[in-house]
Amino acid sequence: MTLSVKELIVEADRCVACGLCLPHCPTYRKTGSEADSPRGRIQLMRAVAQDILPNNDRFKAHIDLCLSCRSCESACPNSVNYGAIVDTTRTLYIQKKSVWMTIAKPFIRHRYLANLLAWPLWLIQHLKWNRLLRCLPPAAKHLPTIVKPMAWKPFYPATTLHKGSVSLFLGCASNTLDNQTLAASIYVLNKLGIDVHVPTRQTCCGSIARQAGDGTEATKLVARNAESFAESMPILTTASGCGAGLKDYLPQHHVQDISAFLMSCDWSGTQIAALKEQIYVQDPCTLRNVLQTPQAVYDLLKKIPDADIQALPGNSQCCGGAGAYVITQQDMANKLRHDKLNAIKIHHVAILATSNIGCSLHIAKGLREENLDVIVMHPILIIAKQMGFGV
Repeated sequence: MTLSVKELIVEADRCVACGLCLPHCPTYRKTGSEADSPRGRIQLMRAVAQDILPNNDRFKAHIDLCLSCRSCESACPNSVNYGAIVDTTRTLYIQKKSVWMTIAKPFIRHRYLANLLAWPLWLIQHLKWNRLLRCLPPAAKHLPTIVKPMAWKPFYPATTLHKGSVSLFLGCASNTLDNQTLAASIYVLNKLGIDVHVPTRQTCCGSIARQAGDGTEATKLVARNAESFAESMPILTTASGCGAGLKDYLPQHHVQDISAFLMSCDWSGTQIAALKEQIYVQDPCTLRNVLQTPQAVYDLLKKIPDADIQALPGNSQCCGGAGAYVITQQDMANKLRHDKLNAIKIHHVAILATSNIGCSLHIAKGLREENLDVIVMHPILIIAKQMGFGV
């Protein structure tokens, strides 16, 4: 939620500066600076809101470095809503008017524009015109192999006995860069007797705009999603970052990560082919700290016969793939990813499952740069393939 200045100060006052959050904060671990810790940032944000400290570049730098991973909330004995404090601060004091955000805004807001952009990128990759790819902006280096853009139908009926209905949230990045996971989600849900609704007017969850301090744009996106999705059925997300944003700002709707929802379904009689492989799971911060359903991913993948499911060591630390953070804070994002890549190398990971598109893109880019042959997939895509998806 977004707070007023008075509410921000009241919520910040609830922090008793106990320091239990410090070892859980990824930026504090790297810099050792109190100003880059949750309690330090709370003190700074309160002081600026009270006009005790100036809203200067130094203040903005410390707030910008925050990943909004919300690990501090999980550790806080007083349940301080750090997410609301930092979202409000960015909206009130740190509006970033970058060229990148100005260009990206319409593509984030409108799926059809993003698809128009995806078509030539897909064609360039499909025809292996690699020289053209090198001419693209640096952000294009994060691009995975793009699957042919899809036009979604508004309704996908269950292929077995009807057992329920859900709405599927597409997301801006997932729809453009990972539509295979969305298609796999529909496939599995239909197989389990679940009707899938895909509201045509849905848009971005608003997290990227909120991270940039564009509260006006974020509010518009939230309002459009509120109108698009029925409150009577669950909204399922395949990107935990989107799920966290929707849960925070659409409290009247029932938002669930798809893995958590699937664990509540009836799987009796479902045929799942064996996969004699070790699958490591990377826990996205938003799944662990906001949606609070990381265990569902492990339970879902354990339905695959013969699969050995393991947690990637260091899962309590953010990978750095926090939305636009990989572009605006490249140095810190890469330092955090370095730890993940080390864990992947040490444990000879061949298949990595992650439930957030930001984590997936960021980690996969690092793997490509180090020439590491690791398959990075959403858990729903892994299990869907074992159920016949794409065969």
